[in-house]
Amino acid sequence: MTRMRRRSRAGARAIVVMILALACAVTALAAVNDLNEAGRAAYARGDYEAAERYFSQAIAQAPDEPMLHYHRGVALMRLSRWQEAYTAFENTLRLRPAADVAAAAKAGMSSVAPLIKAPAVKTPAVKTSRADEVSIPLRRVARVWMASVRLNNSRTVDLVVDTGASTCVISPELAADLGIQPGPSAESVTMQVVGARTTGPLVRLASVSVGGAEAEDVIAVVHPVGPGIHGLLGNSFLARFTVTLDPQEGVLHLRPR
Repeated sequence: MTRMRRRSRAGARAIVVMILALACAVTALAAVNDLNEAGRAAYARGDYEAAERYFSQAIAQAPDEPMLHYHRGVALMRLSRWQEAYTAFENTLRLRPAADVAAAAKAGMSSVAPLIKAPAVKTPAVKTSRADEVSIPLRRVARVWMASVRLNNSRTVDLVVDTGASTCVISPELAADLGIQPGPSAESVTMQVVGARTTGPLVRLASVSVGGAEAEDVIAVVHPVGPGIHGLLGNSFLARFTVTLDPQEGVLHLRPR
């Protein structure tokens, strides 16, 4: 009888331990979900630094969850931290995610890869008319901001300022005007623009100048953007600077990094 009571008590203790372990696991999962949702909310409001911080905290608690690594990679792209973003996407794939997440991670890697390679080929030059911040007036068209941009010191056009685009984009018509004709062997790249991913041949612009700020050897993708739109001013130019867009004044502030 005593032995049976001991076994009963041992079984009860084991059940209690299992319940406590399950409760801890549920609590930890809830904490990870909360951090992930906080990161997504921060990303949605444009606070990419906070988003990256929340996703990193979630990864510390659940390092084998591929979606967290993918979310962090996207936030890092918005911060122009290209190498870290590429590594985050690599980690996503290493964890064998679902097919749709894997496809998105591969697209992210394709977007970032040319931006990692560019400095190794040539250190891009950045020039400004002054040593400090340059302010460029923008023009509001529909729901986007347009800036007057001079390309290759030969053609001035209005481009959409898109801090969410990983690279600059020029339309095929603009490329032809600039004498740029990507051949059949030109490298194609997948890039992230607002609301979509797109693919086009990769080219290099000798110079991109906005107001008093200029950058040389700027990566761009040749791809149609939309009716009457010559292209996008993306992060292959903007990442050379610390960028602040003042929507109240309609001014883009650029400070060399």
